Amino acid sequence: MKYLERMISSAELIGLRALALAKHAEHVEEMRQKVLREKIRRMLQLESDLQHKIKEFNLKPESLVLVKNSAIELSADKKMKPHYLGPMVVIRCLRGGAFILAELDGAVWQNRVAAFRVVPYLARKEISYNKEVKQLLDAPEESICRLEEKMNTSDLDGPLNMEENTET
Repeated sequence: MKYLERMISSAELIGLRALALAKHAEHVEEMRQKVLREKIRRMLQLESDLQHKIKEFNLKPESLVLVKNSAIELSADKKMKPHYLGPMVVIRCLRGGAFILAELDGAVWQNRVAAFRVVPYLARKEISYNKEVKQLLDAPEESICRLEEKMNTSDLDGPLNMEENTET
């Protein structure tokens, strides 16, 4: 707003400020639209830049996977340590892309595993699961939900047992 070059009355000053506020609302909406367009443009640019790096694996329960060993990333002797752990069995796919995994002997991992750490395991020959893993895969939905709740609420030191979660 351009103010007058002379002394103005309080009524005129209030009128000028009211005009400035009216233009402010238009300006805010215009800036919001600009920011929204820029966010969409940058998101599309990022997606096109990373199109060869972003991979969506369609993993289902009972799939075999490897888990990236992120614990070694900062160690000095990381080239002598395994970069992937596994194979593991997917027990459940959670919302948000995390997984509940189990070892081949049936021991369930105590923490959920983020999707970016999981890659499919391509077995050269068919792997048969032992009875503990089959029991986990065939477990009713409510016992898997109890297992997930236990993962969320308790501090665990070792692998989880399905037997603990199936008792009523």
